[in-house]
Amino acid sequence: MPTLSLVIPAFNEQARLPALLDVLANSAGEVVADAGFELIEAVVVDDGSTDASRKMLEAGVADDPKLKPVFDLTQNRGKGAAFAAGVRHAQGDYVLLVDVDLSTPLEELHKLTKAIEGGADVVIGSRAIDGAIVERGPAHRKWLGKGFNGTVRILTGLPVRDTQCGFKLMPTAVARRLVETQLCPGFAFDVELLMRAHGAGLGIEEVPVLYLHDSRSSVRVVSASFQMLRDVCGLAYRLRLRSEARSQRQPSLAGLSADDSD
Repeated sequence: MPTLSLVIPAFNEQARLPALLDVLANSAGEVVADAGFELIEAVVVDDGSTDASRKMLEAGVADDPKLKPVFDLTQNRGKGAAFAAGVRHAQGDYVLLVDVDLSTPLEELHKLTKAIEGGADVVIGSRAIDGAIVERGPAHRKWLGKGFNGTVRILTGLPVRDTQCGFKLMPTAVARRLVETQLCPGFAFDVELLMRAHGAGLGIEEVPVLYLHDSRSSVRVVSASFQMLRDVCGLAYRLRLRSEARSQRQPSLAGLSADDSD
């Protein structure tokens, strides 16, 4: 079976780490195997936590040899920076981005595997297409999510309905290529990742998944959404509009004569 690295960003997660570490040490390997992969490591990237997260991760290694904490980020940089650091450390054939609260359970991985087997290059879990199930999510988060994703589609031209679900599968080589020149260290990194994949002609497939909202999340949705929209506007300018402008200024060499090209 192809090997898999879980990449899990974590910032001040002492309340939710125990449940994650229990799943990783006990059931994760079997669940991942049922989905067609060999789980070789769980790369949990501490994003400059100031609580007991680091000590908990260091202690967890004794119970789970597949747990690979990463402490490269000495101060809080953002989820995007943590994901990029995890990708750089990953040793598996594939990487799966996972949220620390397992809001999309690992049992959903088999759905993404089918899409990879069908030829997709990047597969993303989605809460916004037919077949998706969202449980316990407050109404305001759902409406904000719909508004955000609609705006993202307009600004970026991305053909997906949910960029932000923290459940994404791709070959490690592809992930490294996409984060190599990453601009956004924060929550909008998902948008940048998909924009770069789309711009490179990679096949992106969106798969409906189960999503279980965790009320203990420390993310302030309203303020985070405004910051993400600011970042997305910047990404749309730098990765989409400037690229389109450059392509319009450069005539196709195929239609030029030798004299024209001098």
